[in-house]
Amino acid sequence: MSEVDRISLTLPPAMVERLDGIVEDWEYASRSEAVRDALRDFFTTYAWERGGDGDHQGTIVVVHDHDHDSDVAGRIQHVQHEMADVVTSVQHIHLDHDSCMETIVVDGQAATIEELANRLRAMDGVRQVKVVVVGNGE
Repeated sequence: MSEVDRISLTLPPAMVERLDGIVEDWEYASRSEAVRDALRDFFTTYAWERGGDGDHQGTIVVVHDHDHDSDVAGRIQHVQHEMADVVTSVQHIHLDHDSCMETIVVDGQAATIEELANRLRAMDGVRQVKVVVVGNGE
């Protein structure tokens, strides 16, 4: 980090105690590094929720029935192919005899990622969909 601005942050004692515990537990070099890390996540969340311009990266995690009769896996795969412009990679995992999980890596506009997630949520046999967006390191 070549140039930094120093700011002052006022926190209640209980928050300082929690911050110090996290700094120690996660082995941050300093409180400042922990706060910078938290702010990066805060900025990413803010940009995502505003639907701002630019690409967003992350994953869509889908838990679904392992049911050959309804072909939920095939229907999920069909939607992934239809939205290949935002789908970067997919991993299929067998959780147990009755459940599977897809982790779909995405890179694209917020509206397109949300459209993909919503299409998956609406499918019969899909139990849970979670979108996780990460920053690009800025």
